[in-house]
Amino acid sequence: MVDESKDVSRLQPDSKDFPGRIDVEVSQEVLAYLQRISDRTGRSISEIAAAMVIQGAERFDLEQFYL
Repeated sequence: MVDESKDVSRLQPDSKDFPGRIDVEVSQEVLAYLQRISDRTGRSISEIAAAMVIQGAERFDLEQFYL
């Protein structure tokens, strides 16, 4: 049985869903954090960052930008 709370495969982005590219600059601390996740999971930093963006977009509240 798969522990869904640890199943990150559902978060892996499909490259065909990304028609463009986003370049993001992060601090050394964030990069080190992403590297530690990469080391533990075996996933690339790009995959991890893309999954984080997807998760954030799913929770994004557009209403916060309307006054």
